[in-house]
Amino acid sequence: MAQIATHNFDVYQPRKPKASAYYKCVENRFEDLERAWDDMYASRYGFWRTYAMTVIYKYLDCGDLHMGFARVCCENCGQEYLQVFSCKRRQFCPSCHQKRVIEYREWLLTNVLKDVPHQQWVFSTPKRLRIYFFFDRKLLAKLSICAWKVIKAYLRSTVSDYNAVPGASIAVHLR
Repeated sequence: MAQIATHNFDVYQPRKPKASAYYKCVENRFEDLERAWDDMYASRYGFWRTYAMTVIYKYLDCGDLHMGFARVCCENCGQEYLQVFSCKRRQFCPSCHQKRVIEYREWLLTNVLKDVPHQQWVFSTPKRLRIYFFFDRKLLAKLSICAWKVIKAYLRSTVSDYNAVPGASIAVHLR
C-alpha cells in the first residue's frame, strides 16, 4: 500500500535540490558531456556554447546556502528563516523555471490579457529547416515575427470590427 506524504504548509520547508536525480545526473555527467560534445553532437546541434557551462554551474549552486541567502522575517509573528538565492535559469533549472512560468502567467492575466476569447496557435518547423535554427538562434526571433505577421493579417481579414486589435504572446519551445 502506498503511503501518503504529509506536508505541513504552515511551516517553511526549504527545497533540497541536491537530493533530486536530475541534480545528481547533471553533477556527475556534465563534464563527460562537454568532452564528448564535439565528436558526438556538434554536427547535429552546433558547437558547445560557453554559456552552457555558466548555466550548469549556476544550476549546481542554486539553493545552496553557501552561495548566498537572505534572512526573511515575518512582520506579524516574528518568525525567521533563511531564503537561499536561486540561479534564475529558465528551462534548465526545474524550480526556477516553474517559478518564472507562474509569474509570467500571472503577469499576462493581470496586465495584458483582456476578458475576451483567446486562441492558441502552435507552429512547428519542418525537420529539414531545424538545422538552420540550431546554428543561428537569432533566426527564431525572425521566424516568430513572420508567423505573427501572418496571424495578424488573417485575424484582421476575418473580423468585421475595425477597432479590434489582435495581440500575441509568443514563446519558442525547443526540444
